[in-house]
Order: sequence, then structure tokens, then C-alpha cells
Amino acid sequence: MTAEKYVREVGKLLKCRTAKKREIKKQLLEEINSAVGKGQSLDEVLGRMGIPWDFANHYNDWFDKEEKKAAKREKTWKVWGIILSFLLIIAIAAYWKLPKFSDIGESSVFDETQVRAQAEEIIRFYSEDNFHSVTECMDENMKTVINAATLQYMKTQVSEDFGELVSFDEMDTAEAVQDGKKYAMVQVQVSYENVSVFYTITFDEELKLAGFYIK
Repeated sequence: MTAEKYVREVGKLLKCRTAKKREIKKQLLEEINSAVGKGQSLDEVLGRMGIPWDFANHYNDWFDKEEKKAAKREKTWKVWGIILSFLLIIAIAAYWKLPKFSDIGESSVFDETQVRAQAEEIIRFYSEDNFHSVTECMDENMKTVINAATLQYMKTQVSEDFGELVSFDEMDTAEAVQDGKKYAMVQVQVSYENVSVFYTITFDEELKLAGFYIK
């Protein structure tokens, strides 16, 4: 064991404040180096001092109650500092994951007219049970989780018979940024002969379908 490692091990076991630990470690290292410098072997010096646990406990016995309390408070604050830092990292990560919305009319990526037209076309495909055409509009990630059969099942869960498409209500559009990627989002209520359906549609930057939800 080197002198530096011995001193570090003693320092870990000291029940005092950081500043005092630093002072003791500095003094201890100087004493070891001084003894070695006078011709004693390092093993002889460390053997006389004993194992780090015993040597540290000699110091710990000398510390008064106030010093030990101060050390405990300092340790508590360090633990809370680590916990709070960890929570802050989680909060930042969660914030990054959450979508941030803005006016699509001010977007540098999306043309609002094209977004509205694409959304209307997909809804018309869906209304006509043309599920294959809807899947052709999807991005690659979407295609791995939703197919024509899934789209048909989603539709039957809302109603077995939509009837003919009657009208579109006003579309709400927005640009969303999530994980550094930009998306166009459309929400619109569509009236059919037998039911009213609320659509939420998401497009990636290439106007490929990245999200499709109905209720």
C-alpha cells in the first residue's frame, strides 16, 4: 500500500467535516513522508500506525460531539445534494421528452395548407374503408405497429356503421417538437350520418403519418 492510498483510506473513515479531514490527511501524509525520508521503510511506518480503521478511530475518539454533529449535517446535505441533482436530471429529461407546441403558421418546416389537405385526404380514405391507402401514408415506425386490419378494428370500436361523411368541423393545427424532432398535429371533429368522430393526426416533417387516433 502506498502512503497516499493509506491516507485516503483513513480519510474515508474519519467522522469529521471535510475541511478537517483535509487538514488531517495533509498532516498525516507529511508525517509518513518525513519518517520515510529519515530512512524508515514505508512498510515499517504503516505497520506502526496500524490498519486505516484503527488509526482513524484514534482520531474519531478525539472529536467532540459538536464536530461529529457538524460532520453528520454535512454528510446529510451532500446526500440531499446528490438526490436533488438526480431529480433535476430526471426533470430535464422529462421536459425534453414532453412535446412543445407552437403556431404551425409560424413553422419553418410545415405549410399549414398542405397539412390540412393531407389530414383531410387521410380522413376521407379512412371514412371510405380504404385502409390500405391510409397505411401507404404512414412513416416506417407507424407501419410496424398499425396495419389495415388494425385500422379497421379501431373503426369498429367507435361504431359498426359510420354512415356517409357529412362535414368537417374547424381543424385545429399546431407544430410540436419532441426529442428534437418536429411534427405537425391536427385535431378535428368529423360528422357522419350515424356518428361524430374526433380525429387526432400527427405528421412527421415529410408529411408521413406518424400518429393516428380516433374517438
